[in-house]
Amino acid sequence: MNMKLGFIVSFLFVILCFSVKAQNVGQTEKKDSIINFTDIQGNKQGKWVKPYKNGVKAYEATFRNNKLVGEYKRYFMNGKLMAHVKYNSTGDKGYAKLYYDTGTICGEGIYINQNVKDSIWKYYGTDGILISEVSYKNGIINGPSKSFFRNGKVSEVINYKDSIRDGLWRRSYENGNTRMETMHVKGKRTGLFQLYFESGRIRTKGKYKNDLPIGKWTFYKEDGSVEKELEYVSGGLLKNQDEVDEELKKQLKEWESLKGTIPEPTEEMFQKFFK
Repeated sequence: MNMKLGFIVSFLFVILCFSVKAQNVGQTEKKDSIINFTDIQGNKQGKWVKPYKNGVKAYEATFRNNKLVGEYKRYFMNGKLMAHVKYNSTGDKGYAKLYYDTGTICGEGIYINQNVKDSIWKYYGTDGILISEVSYKNGIINGPSKSFFRNGKVSEVINYKDSIRDGLWRRSYENGNTRMETMHVKGKRTGLFQLYFESGRIRTKGKYKNDLPIGKWTFYKEDGSVEKELEYVSGGLLKNQDEVDEELKKQLKEWESLKGTIPEPTEEMFQKFFK
């Protein structure tokens, strides 16, 4: 009877061991710990470490039911840190720091639902200087987006609603004075448009409707006196069109020249962190 019982226990132990082994698909044992474990449902569980083809570590992470939890680190092929995200215990929220391949920080902010940007994200130039702050809501740009001068002062503020420009748009000089100010409504310039001299005096004043200039536009000298006045008629056509176009081109070129002077992190770059 004891021999029969012993045989049954041994048989059940073998079956149990086989069952556990069958569930540990793709696992690797290292110092009595299991890594790269996929359960029978195909979900990643526990600690995972994966290398590039050249042997350099690509990422290390902890999974729970196929979701990142705890710390996630992604590396460049040169071995330097690309991304470091600290997730909560459910993986629904994490704080991320993203880096250039030089080791300098390029961005930081909150992820929800693993890799969807939320709240305020900060972006940095290759020298580590803050260049912009962008407000997100569930992956969509919502609220103010700010750009900065190297001295830390705000150079531009653009308001967004569902990734479309909506609300105040202002550009400033490095001394803090307003350079340009207008409004967007559903992506189109609408309402008062004003350009200023660095001294703070008004330079150009006019109105937009559905992205087209309308009505009277006034151009001022720096001493405050009127240099010229021009009139837009219905449909955006302007009397003395060539004259005002040349003047506007000259002035708009000045504040547009700041755009793109600092390399910014791209969306393609962020996608690398989760491959």
